[in-house]
Amino acid sequence: MVLMISVLLVDLLTGFVTSYIIHYKIEINPYKFTLIAMFALVFILVPSYRYMSSKLEILVAKILLSGANSFGKTFGLLLSFSLIFFVLFSIYLNQWFHINVLVELKNKFLSI
Repeated sequence: MVLMISVLLVDLLTGFVTSYIIHYKIEINPYKFTLIAMFALVFILVPSYRYMSSKLEILVAKILLSGANSFGKTFGLLLSFSLIFFVLFSIYLNQWFHINVLVELKNKFLSI
């Protein structure tokens, strides 16, 4: 569970960095820009991935353990994991398809 959430978090954070860099398309040859952007991404993302990966694993493990301590080992672990996964799912869904889960749930429950 820790590894799965950590991978999703690191991917999300590196995706934000990638999008930020790509938005600065300067008026140069697209081939040169792509090459420069690729090198910039590697030099930015490799060190940040190494740093974030270990920190996020520790953070996620602490959150999962605190949930397990609060609500019982099995139920607390599953509850913590489910909440974290739902938040990540919502972020990815919004980022990829521009769908807001909270608005969708609100509309679903109000239409009943």
